[in-house]
Amino acid sequence: MAFNDAVGMLKGRPVSFAVVSTLITAALICALTGCSASSSGSRANLYESIDDLARDSTAIVVGTVTGQREDDDVIISMFEVSNAPSNPQLGANVESADSPVVAGDTVEVRQMDSGAASSPAAPLLTSDKEYLLFLTPSMLAGDPATQFYVTGAEAGLYARDGDEFRRVMTDTGDTLPETITTSGDEPEK
Repeated sequence: MAFNDAVGMLKGRPVSFAVVSTLITAALICALTGCSASSSGSRANLYESIDDLARDSTAIVVGTVTGQREDDDVIISMFEVSNAPSNPQLGANVESADSPVVAGDTVEVRQMDSGAASSPAAPLLTSDKEYLLFLTPSMLAGDPATQFYVTGAEAGLYARDGDEFRRVMTDTGDTLPETITTSGDEPEK
């Protein structure tokens, strides 16, 4: 429903300020997000390359999930970092500051619980499995401020498959390679 249609329906009727505010807010949200009947989430960026994904990431890490805990509808994975490459494809055009995460660190990665009724199914990290993750700070208040999200939700999530890392979700709308081979990372035996 267009904003003008909503206002037109209200003409001639006494309307509270709260109702008008709600309608204006809803119209702005629809205009900015493109209102969709889909139950899946949307993202601000769809990535065209690993370099684009790396540019939006604060850290790129290789490591293993050593444990997990639940916090409401969020799963927090403890991720032990074995390597923190600046760019796994060694793209010379990526200019980034030093990573806040280094090999030997353990970081906490937040993901929506795929079992939560209010969230779309998200691929969860699995304990004792090795991953390549592109990470972004949570920017939350309090203790969660030190935690990270996977960049682009599932776009920055690759799982170890032999000598390479394979995208966990390939139907995200991103134009990213199915596999990445990192320099200096041998599979865990």
